[in-house]
Amino acid sequence: MKPFLSNDVALQRAVLAELEAAGVPAGRVGVTAQAGIVTLVGHVEHAAQKQEAEQAALRLKEVKALVVAIEIRGADTAKLRDDQIAAQALARLAWDAWVPQGAVKVKVERGWVTLSGQVDRNEQKAAALEDVSRLFGVAGVSDLMTVKGGGTIRTKDARPG
Repeated sequence: MKPFLSNDVALQRAVLAELEAAGVPAGRVGVTAQAGIVTLVGHVEHAAQKQEAEQAALRLKEVKALVVAIEIRGADTAKLRDDQIAAQALARLAWDAWVPQGAVKVKVERGWVTLSGQVDRNEQKAAALEDVSRLFGVAGVSDLMTVKGGGTIRTKDARPG
């Protein structure tokens, strides 16, 4: 087991460096590594930070498996209700010039946001997903939006929370 320990410590340090490079807030996410299995533990302020942490760890080829135990906690520790998250999501989408007004529908269940509707371009879809995933209290985002003329383009769920 001792050879793994040396490799495990090096992998842990490499993942921590990737998290720092990705802008994941220092001290919020801890890392353990054992035989190529990396575990991320801690809390971040929004789903996008959680997703950034996951992607940063997976960039390393030495990571064979990833276990994510990161919680989403807003700047204030009070948990937002689904209706508050829905209102914030609609407001954010309305302010984004890339997202056509009224084209995207929002559903929220236990902090998980599902976006549906039809947009003209993939860039509009990407903008809507980014807008919502960065809101405080959002546990994750599912994409059910379609692009006109492109049929249903279902991307994987953003499972940050």
